[in-house]
Amino acid sequence: MNRPRLLAAAVPPLLAAALCGAAVSGAPAAAAAPDSAPAARPPVPHCVASDGFDFNAVYHVRERIIAPPPTCRVTLAKERWVRATFGWGTAKDAKSAVYPTGYQPLRPGIAPIDDFDAKFVSATYVHDIGTPQEQTFTFKKKQVLRTGLLSSDGFPYSAPVSPPFKALSVGTHTSTVFITLSAEHCDGIEPDRDADCLPAGTTRFSGDDAFEVQPRPRDQHPRRLPG
Repeated sequence: MNRPRLLAAAVPPLLAAALCGAAVSGAPAAAAAPDSAPAARPPVPHCVASDGFDFNAVYHVRERIIAPPPTCRVTLAKERWVRATFGWGTAKDAKSAVYPTGYQPLRPGIAPIDDFDAKFVSATYVHDIGTPQEQTFTFKKKQVLRTGLLSSDGFPYSAPVSPPFKALSVGTHTSTVFITLSAEHCDGIEPDRDADCLPAGTTRFSGDDAFEVQPRPRDQHPRRLPG
């Protein structure tokens, strides 16, 4: 049995429309800004995978997202950005879970996804790993872990999503994600320790995913004319 796909979770249409900035039927129209008010910066485009999964809507993120390849590989200069990964999916409940010989979840009867969430300690994000520009940031569970998520076929999953990062310099960069667990966790999908379990301690949770920081288009920052 393959791990359930995690990029097919349905987003309620009203929520998706609101988060995407679309007009919602019955919603009051926004008041027009005074002529003297500065022009609002255009909203960033949502990160949408080929199967329609909207990272921004599902994870409630306003900033531009860098996601697993090949989706969403660009940010702009002087723009904050967020790092997202695929989630960790588990069996639906304790009754259906199967585990490797000798493994015991945190407590009897706990659902596999609750076991993962309870053991999740932190996520670490490394920019430009292995280079002189390497930067490392570690965030506690409450700062990064999105929980209570379901795939389209009903499998629960949780996903680490970073807080917004400051803009990096124009050019190519990489982002690598690690997670730290307090104890071994198995997903309950199959009794294969290599494929279905994560060890205690810190584990690489992504590749060294490359992305581009591009110059901001000139039309977003029109020059003020004299007079």
